[in-house]
Amino acid sequence: MKTNTLPPALLAAAFLTAPLLGHGQGAPGGGRAATATAAIPRAAAGRITGTVTEAATGKPVSYATVSVLDAAGKAINGGVAGDDGKFVLPGIPAGTYTVQITFLGFKDETRPGVVVATGGTVALGSIKLAASAQALKEVVVTGRKQLIEERVDRTIYNADVDKTTAGGDATDVLKRVPLLSVDLDGNVSLRGSSNIRVLINNKPSTIAANSIADALKQIPADQIQTVEVITSPSAKYDAEGSGGIINIVLKKDSNLHGGSLGVDVGAGLRATNLGLNGSYRTGKMAFSLGGFGRASYNQPGSFENSQMTYDTTRTFLSSNRQTADTRRNDAFGRYTLGWDYDIDKHNS
Repeated sequence: MKTNTLPPALLAAAFLTAPLLGHGQGAPGGGRAATATAAIPRAAAGRITGTVTEAATGKPVSYATVSVLDAAGKAINGGVAGDDGKFVLPGIPAGTYTVQITFLGFKDETRPGVVVATGGTVALGSIKLAASAQALKEVVVTGRKQLIEERVDRTIYNADVDKTTAGGDATDVLKRVPLLSVDLDGNVSLRGSSNIRVLINNKPSTIAANSIADALKQIPADQIQTVEVITSPSAKYDAEGSGGIINIVLKKDSNLHGGSLGVDVGAGLRATNLGLNGSYRTGKMAFSLGGFGRASYNQPGSFENSQMTYDTTRTFLSSNRQTADTRRNDAFGRYTLGWDYDIDKHNS
C-alpha cells in the first residue's frame, strides 16, 4: 500500500496556524467570539514624607516609628525613620489619614487630617518630638552566694547558704565540705591526713587544741558562716597543720552577749540518754558545754552452764548444771566544759 507523507515545511506551518484558528473560531450556537480581557489599571498611589527631630535640640531622631492610620484607627501603612530621621512611606491609596510618630523616651506626636491625593506626595516637613520623663519603679537585684567557692589557695564552703545542717553542730557541717572526711567519732581528716589544724575566726582555740572532735560538737551549725579549707598552708602557719588548715568563720552576731542551750533527752523502759550542747559568751569570755550520756537498765539476760564428769575409762560419774537469770544495768557518757578568752584579734 502506498503511504503519503507531508513535507516538514507544511507540518510546521500547520502547528503555527493552529492556535490562531482556534482563537478565531466562533462559539457554539453562533455566540460572540472569546477574546482576552486586559486587567484594569490601578490608580497610582501617593506617598508621605517627613523628618523626625528632637524638639529641644533639633537633632534627628533615628529609627522612630511612623504609622499611617485610617478613620477607624487601623494601620494601613508604616515604617521606621532612617539614621537622619527622614522617612518615606509609598504605596498609600488616596484618602484622609492620621500619621502617628512614636519613639521611646519621647511623647507621641499625631498629625490628623493628612490628605493624600492620587499619585501625590504629602511632605509633613519637620516633626518635632518632645522628651517624656518617666519615673521608673525601683528595681531590686538579688544575688545568691554559691555553696562552694574555689580560690587559689583554699576552698570555701558557705555554710550559711546550706540549710540542711540546721539544728546540728560543726561536725555535721564539715561532713558536707569537699576534701574533708569525718568518722563516727568526729575525727576530721583532710585528703586522708589527720595532721590538720583547726582555727576559729582565723585564730587558734584552746578548746580545739585539746580535742578537735569535742570542739566541733560545741559549735552550733547555725552559727557558722563559712568553712575555709587551706590545702597548701603558707609559712605563717605552724608545722602542726602541715596536712592542711581548717578555718571556721563564725557569723558576726555570734560575738554578741548571750547564750544557748540544747538538751536532747530520750527515755524508755530499757535505756535513757541525755545530750547537752550549750554555749555562753560575755565580752571576750566564752563558755561551752557539750556531751552525751546513756544509761541502760533492766535489760534481761540468762546464764546456763552444764558440766559432766567421766573417769579414765569414759565411765559417767556425775553431772552439774547451773542456770541463772540476769538483769543488766550500766551507764556511760562524756561531757565537757570549755572556757575561751580572746586575748586580742589574733589570739585566744
